[in-house]
Amino acid sequence: MKYVLFFLLLLICGLKADDRPNILFCITDDQSWKHTSFAGDKVVKTPGFDRVAENGIYFENGFTNCPSCAPSRASILTGQSFWRLEEGGLLFGKLKKKFPIFTKLLQDAGYEIGITGKGYSPANQSFDYCWQNIYGKQVNVKMTVPKGIKPVNYAASFEKFVNEKDPNKPFFFWFGASEPHRSYKYGIGKEHKIDPATVTVPSFLPDCEEVRNDIADYYFEIQWQDNHLVQMINFLEKKKMLNNTLIVLTSDNGMPFPRAKATAYNYGVHMPLAMMWGDKIKGGRKVSDFINHEDFAPTFLEVAGLSIPKDMTGKSVVNIFKSDKEGRVDSERSFTVSGLERHVWAREDGKTYGRRVIHTDDFVYIRNYTPDRWPMGPVDFKASHQGVAGDIDKGPSKSVLLKNQSSKFFNLSFGKLPAEELYNIRKDPAQLNNLAGDPEYSGKKDELIKLLENRQKETGDPRVDGLDPWQDYPFYAGTKYLKPEHLEEVKKNKKKK
Repeated sequence: MKYVLFFLLLLICGLKADDRPNILFCITDDQSWKHTSFAGDKVVKTPGFDRVAENGIYFENGFTNCPSCAPSRASILTGQSFWRLEEGGLLFGKLKKKFPIFTKLLQDAGYEIGITGKGYSPANQSFDYCWQNIYGKQVNVKMTVPKGIKPVNYAASFEKFVNEKDPNKPFFFWFGASEPHRSYKYGIGKEHKIDPATVTVPSFLPDCEEVRNDIADYYFEIQWQDNHLVQMINFLEKKKMLNNTLIVLTSDNGMPFPRAKATAYNYGVHMPLAMMWGDKIKGGRKVSDFINHEDFAPTFLEVAGLSIPKDMTGKSVVNIFKSDKEGRVDSERSFTVSGLERHVWAREDGKTYGRRVIHTDDFVYIRNYTPDRWPMGPVDFKASHQGVAGDIDKGPSKSVLLKNQSSKFFNLSFGKLPAEELYNIRKDPAQLNNLAGDPEYSGKKDELIKLLENRQKETGDPRVDGLDPWQDYPFYAGTKYLKPEHLEEVKKNKKKK
């Protein structure tokens, strides 16, 4: 009966089932907004991203909801702020069935859905109280690859999915590149003619050979996944499906370098973002509206002719598609809010490091809720998933900083932080000069705090009420991290399965 009602609704709205657009969602793993050739980087080459940005809309202010893999992806799937998702707001957490996800809603409405590569991960998906098969058909055609690259032919996997799907159904496909996530083969960038001498080193990292090579290797992996994107777009064009396919390109969080990924700074939360949809939108536009990852789900549902669940805190961008304006299209999109709780097991008992950050055109305000703790974990903390000294995102750049712990670069990336940070992003894009205590900016700080707290209240953020429920949520990276009650839960559900 629900399908009959759905198709009647489509007819009433003037949208036929076979007219509904296909959707290709492409998400890289750990890429900051600056690192596409379209964004102005002179070294990395991203013709796939550039084509979408040139023929569609390039969003200058795309932001992740959380700069950590799994909670970022959970926010995308649910269209909700990560702090609403309980365990789903953490790395190695779980996303419960009470939070509707757009892939299931599309599938229930007749879409054929599929995935290649990385989806909602790393997270607990093994028990019956979690979402199962959330992306439909998993297609991973294998291929021989260089060291550090996932051995999946993403483009061939996409082609296989499209060729084998029901031709009478529209599709949603999730292309989850595992690149440029670490680890990298040291020197692979140079091997592929990316000259480390030409890369731009962010001012919060030391300009040395190890860091330059590290960035060149990171660029190589960006180019690797972009090459697959080029093949996917060409395939759609050959199949005469490109004009009716909405293509969305982004990343889950920032580059896996110190003071980037898993931080509230721009290199952690500011994402590459471009969208193209044939002649359905006016292309060649640069839009400055603030777009958050939680906005994707309601957008996908609206273009598919579906209603948007009331629980979704994101807002569809279809009104921007319908406009022909550049710059600021929607006056209400003048800021966005992101945050983070626990990325890895970086402290005793898995203690969190709560942050919230609000971005406007000119300023960034960051609230650190536990400034007495080390934000990335103490250096001498010994655990397999520790922050500073562990294996998570370990690479040459981090090693350089760890060797000189008295340097300004080490303190910028790993030192303790004040409760409040305020940056003039126009004058200080690297966010090095904290203005939170400057009386000249007290009015601006109060203005941003009010905007931030209003958004937190609107979306039910426990932090605005002084709460920290994440402290007690399980970390499903191994049984040694789980409390007795969580271990018992794991045992019970394994038996059920």
